[in-house]
Amino acid sequence: MDKTLNLKLENFKKALDRLNESLEKKEDDIVRDSVIKRFEFTYELCWKAGKRFLNEKHGIDVFSPKDVFRELRVVENLSDIDTENLLLMVADRNAIVHTYREQYSKELYRKIRDLYYGLLEKIYRKLS
Repeated sequence: MDKTLNLKLENFKKALDRLNESLEKKEDDIVRDSVIKRFEFTYELCWKAGKRFLNEKHGIDVFSPKDVFRELRVVENLSDIDTENLLLMVADRNAIVHTYREQYSKELYRKIRDLYYGLLEKIYRKLS
């Protein structure tokens, strides 16, 4: 594996571990904000590692998170449901960085805990 891809995967794994660390804490306002911020970092590292993986392993050039997840669906046999949820994750990530509403942050926290963390782990395993 290319050094750049290895580094991206290493950073992705560290961010995933940090996200998990914050998810293990009892939910309150500060923990919820921490989880959301760590989710943003992990999401960014995920799609960028995926972009590098697609280029290096499959010769595929993509330029957006949605394109990365759509291509990973094909080359790594992601299910339709996982792919749909990954695309929802993109929309949620974009929404949270542009607006802050407390109710939405509570909903996003639950999605991260119950759905997105598992998806991010699955993508990490497929890329590793």
